[in-house]
Amino acid sequence: MATYPPRLSIPWTRRIHRNRTQITMRRVFARLEGLYYKLMKSLLKTSKLGYGLVVSGAESGTNFEHIYDAKPQGSHIVGRIVDRALLNLPSAQATRARKEQIRKFLWNEIHNNRLLGKKTRVLDLAAGTSRYLRELSEEHKKGDVESVCIDRDVASVKLGSIRCKAEGLTNLRFVRADIFELNRLRNFSNRLKWRANVVVAAGLLMYFNDRTVETMLKEIYEYLPEHGVLIFSSLERLEIRKLMRKTMSVSAGGAWVLYDRTPEYWRDVLFTAGFREIVIMRDRWQLQNVCSARKP
Repeated sequence: MATYPPRLSIPWTRRIHRNRTQITMRRVFARLEGLYYKLMKSLLKTSKLGYGLVVSGAESGTNFEHIYDAKPQGSHIVGRIVDRALLNLPSAQATRARKEQIRKFLWNEIHNNRLLGKKTRVLDLAAGTSRYLRELSEEHKKGDVESVCIDRDVASVKLGSIRCKAEGLTNLRFVRADIFELNRLRNFSNRLKWRANVVVAAGLLMYFNDRTVETMLKEIYEYLPEHGVLIFSSLERLEIRKLMRKTMSVSAGGAWVLYDRTPEYWRDVLFTAGFREIVIMRDRWQLQNVCSARKP
């Protein structure tokens, strides 16, 4: 009796065909996605803010200065339209609201210290152009407020210094330095022969993982004198993580990666570090928070 090779079952052949189809579709979608983000990068670069986010460093203080000014600019009409759209995004509006809240916290601390006959000395870490401090020009001009702003970005330090000179701020200065090359904050202050009783870290802690953040908080706590204050901002919710990863980069050349954290996380780690009088202000979009905590 003749034998014949077994015939393939129909379900098995269908499964092979389905798998091949899925692989082909994934490749097609991957190519379309790559093309989409390539076009997005080209479109973003036509606007002033988009160019900064894609090319010159997303975390640069010059970008935040443009967000605060909120005046659309671009290489042509399309660029200005894109810039206007970027400046009206909830994330940009939340950034402006963050600046206002930091300024209010600082204003309150300055005036409380003034009533106590104390000078307010502010150390702004990764300051950018420190718009919130510069907007307290009247407080600085009275002579009992001194601020030192440090940042590793040359363009931010240069722009901040230029704006200070134009605004007549003589007791607010910018220093180019990397906070991770300063050894410890205390050594940095000893070198300047100056010690802050307010530390600001707007837009700094969101760039680092939990372990690094907790180490930095402990160092700031040790640096501050009794009743000194830490003021910082954080991300609570991040909606455009993939777009940021695919199209935007930091000045060092890597992807723009941010960490979002809840108010509950901050209360816990600040309390553990030793801080008290913890205040957390949430914006109306629940995107960014501004936190204030005092060393008892």
